[in-house]
Amino acid sequence: MSPAQRTSIELYRDLLRLVNHIAPGASPKSIALRTMIRSEYDKSRGLSPENPPDQIKIEGLKANAVRALSNYMLYEGGIQDRNKG
Repeated sequence: MSPAQRTSIELYRDLLRLVNHIAPGASPKSIALRTMIRSEYDKSRGLSPENPPDQIKIEGLKANAVRALSNYMLYEGGIQDRNKG
């Protein structure tokens, strides 16, 4: 499934899994990251996929979530490349 086709709930779960990878357990860092993710999703809770102006906003928010996941993967890939060479 391409990132553009991912549902909001799938992206939300992916972001929470990423937090578990970055900061496992109940560390202050993991709590702060989870709180930030939840607050961002709570801001868009009132948007309706049936409303065309909201669809545009939802797609923009989903693109931001995909970008965050992609940026982290690129960052981790860069760290691994430096360690190898």
